[in-house]
Amino acid sequence: MRIELSKNGRRRVLAAGTRLIVSAILLTLLVPAGRSLAQQTPTKTLYQRLGGYDVIAGIVDEFIAQLREDPAFKRFGGGRSMDSLKRTRQLVVDQICNLSGGPCIYIGRDMKTAHKGLGITEAEWDSSIKKFQVALDKFKVAQPEQQDFLEMIGKLKSDIVEPPKEKNPHQGTPTARN
Repeated sequence: MRIELSKNGRRRVLAAGTRLIVSAILLTLLVPAGRSLAQQTPTKTLYQRLGGYDVIAGIVDEFIAQLREDPAFKRFGGGRSMDSLKRTRQLVVDQICNLSGGPCIYIGRDMKTAHKGLGITEAEWDSSIKKFQVALDKFKVAQPEQQDFLEMIGKLKSDIVEPPKEKNPHQGTPTARN
């Protein structure tokens, strides 16, 4: 790089020097603090990889529709108003949106409190997971995202499934196994 004085007394940088300066500035902007370009590429959240809010809402709607059609799950929807069912649906959408890294805020109860006393069995859990898989397939969610989604939901299992109850031979009433 050469700097010369022009006829009017100003300094000027020769062309070769200009290219070097521009290259240095671009390099500084593209690789701040010495990080490589690969380190700068942000990882998409599961929310983004699923397709966002509308896809999550569709998956939840399909999941709930399957639960309603299955006689084994009738006991969970009975005796509830349409407003209560809509609120529950919205809470599920918000929770999945939030858990997957989306912008939603979940205002519902924790899973242990919300499911305590419902007696949800291992078989009911497995059936509900299959219903989620059907919903994910319907919305053409790719296999890696399906796996991540099911792992995310799987983390809730210990708070939702209750241990089986067995009868106490002395009282004739069911007790929880330890």
